[in-house]
Amino acid sequence: MKLVFAEMARQKLRYLDVAERSGVQHATLKAWRKKNRAGLESLEAVLATLGFGLVPVAALESLDPELAGELAALALKMRMNIPQTWTALIDIGVEQKLLRMRADERVAILADHERRRAGYANDNTPQQHGSELASSAK
Repeated sequence: MKLVFAEMARQKLRYLDVAERSGVQHATLKAWRKKNRAGLESLEAVLATLGFGLVPVAALESLDPELAGELAALALKMRMNIPQTWTALIDIGVEQKLLRMRADERVAILADHERRRAGYANDNTPQQHGSELASSAK
């Protein structure tokens, strides 16, 4: 929650601004500061409004020891912590997948991503997925 409130301050956003853009009630946002914990959907909506995403990653302890060692070594080489390293690896994977896709598929996916970031993250409208997205780009 520290990230949410720090980003709100950095971006000079009021509770009301975030509530309108995310679909999460103003009172709910205020309650997160002291007494309530955020639900997953609400937290994802607010983070998306602030330009962030929530990505679950495996803890080092749950990984195969050899993979955990390689991940830790990579993090040291990149001068990043483990969550930052996971993020970088995910970004690299997405970039590689985009490079293998046809141009029209890339345009459709990037347009959908921008639409999601620009709109309300929790507007409950049906979302396009996978093959629907690729077929709508044609």
